[in-house]
This record gives sequence, C-alpha cells and structure tokens, in this order.
Amino acid sequence: MKRKNNCYTLPWPFDTGKDIINQIFLPGSNVVYDFHGDPCKAELIILMEGNQFMVIPDLLEAFYDYLGRKVEVFYATLPPPRFRAAIFGEPLAVGNLKLSLKPQIIMAPPEFMAKISEAISGPKTFMQNRGVVLITRRGNPKNIQAPEDLLRPDVKIAISNPKTEANSYKSYSRALEHVPGLLEKIQKEALFSSLIHHREVPAFVFYGEADAAPLYFHFAYYYQNPRFFEDPLFDYITFPEGQKGVSHYQVALVKGYEEDDLARSWYEFLDHPEARAIYAKHGFSKEFSQIKN
Repeated sequence: MKRKNNCYTLPWPFDTGKDIINQIFLPGSNVVYDFHGDPCKAELIILMEGNQFMVIPDLLEAFYDYLGRKVEVFYATLPPPRFRAAIFGEPLAVGNLKLSLKPQIIMAPPEFMAKISEAISGPKTFMQNRGVVLITRRGNPKNIQAPEDLLRPDVKIAISNPKTEANSYKSYSRALEHVPGLLEKIQKEALFSSLIHHREVPAFVFYGEADAAPLYFHFAYYYQNPRFFEDPLFDYITFPEGQKGVSHYQVALVKGYEEDDLARSWYEFLDHPEARAIYAKHGFSKEFSQIKN
C-alpha cells in the first residue's frame, strides 16, 4: 500500500471548544480535534465512531434540553479500532498525553459491536447514512463524472485504509465494485490513510495528492456547509451504486453501566425524533432499516 509521510490537514473548524479560555491550540504542534470535554469532570463518557463528529455538538445541546439540565460530557470521535483498548481498561494516547477513560456509552458499526460483545449491553441500530459519493477538488479539474473515470491513468485515488479502518473501506468498496478493474487499481495504486481517514483522505484531495476519494455523503454535505466553511472545500458526485455503501450506526451501554441514569438517558435519547432530525440536518438518512444483532 502506498503511504505518504507528509502531513496534510484541512482548515478544520472547532466543532466545540472555540470559546474555552486558556487555549493552547497551535497548528503544527498542539492540535487535538477528536477529543472533546473534560475527562476529569465528566459525568458521561462516550466513545464513538468518528464520522459522526459534525453532529455531536447539536446533539448534545438537544440532549441537555431533553434532560432539563446541562451535564459534563467527554467524548472521542475516532475509528472504533482506535478506541477499542479503552473499552477494556487501557489508556488512549495522543502524543505525550494519556487518557485513562471509563466509557459508559459506545457508538459504532454493528461489525465492531459484535467483536466487543462481551463488554457491552443492548447494542441497537439508531441511524444509517446515505451511502457513498466521490469528492473531488473544487472545480473538478479532472472532470470526473462517475466511478468509471477513476480508472483513467491520470486520476489518483485516496481511500481509507483496509487494515486500520476495515469497515469504511468495505463500504467504499461495495459502492465501487461494479466497475471492472477499479478495486484492483485501488489496491495497487491508491493513497491510503494511516489511522483516521475522515481527517486524512479529504486532505489528500484538498492538497492535490489525490484527485478523488470515495466518502460518505454526510462528509461531502459537511464540506459544503457554510455554517462550517466560508467556501466549499470540495465538489462531489453522486452515483446510484453509492447506495450499496450505506452503513448503520449502533449505540450500546458498557457493561456495568446498564442502570447508570445518564448513560441510559443518552441511549434512549438517540431514538427521540429530535435526535433523528439533527442527524438528518447533517446529511444522514431520515429513515433507517433495523438490523439484527
């Protein structure tokens, strides 16, 4: 697999934290996007699949209204394999910083939930996304119109890493496998992420290291949302087979916290119409199909 040692990042907005005093945020040095809140004071700790990150600030505000009070919440938005260790009592590390967490809630795809079944209770599907699209650089300089164009020798592809983020890679592969030879080109030539594809892959496209990338629709929607970006970061192309890449989202209680009031409230809140409306506002599906565990 091809990998780049260069470090590329998008002009990410703060989804939370911008109003916190005593900021030590320095791009190139002290940058942390996927950890939110105060783990020392947290009443509720949630570890969740990272590609939901844009939803959570709005979801938390609605959750506080649902509860009738604001609570201290710490959450991490990471690929599930990256936070698996924390579920079983091992610390997470960000550079020199170590976090020993005791999560009450896990939010992850069904495939991951099945692998940690001994540690969780009541996994249930509460949402699904809207499948896969292709993002391109603004203006679509390579004039990419469909997945078939990815076969062109002048088109470079970026995609999530099949070893470190197998679930998203499988979703993207399902959406592209109808094009003969395309998966073979991806395996031989694609630029793969290393650990967190929702941070790395779009940056490869943004800086011209790749011309296109398959991503979930809600990412493409986010990158064009003026609430987050003054100017759209990418163009995107929809295609019918993108629906084959639809993924489901589950929530579960960590064993030992089944009777925890706050954890139970979050678990139940995700079924509330307002929670589903917030997900839909951020580009997720308004409906979902329940799946068996």
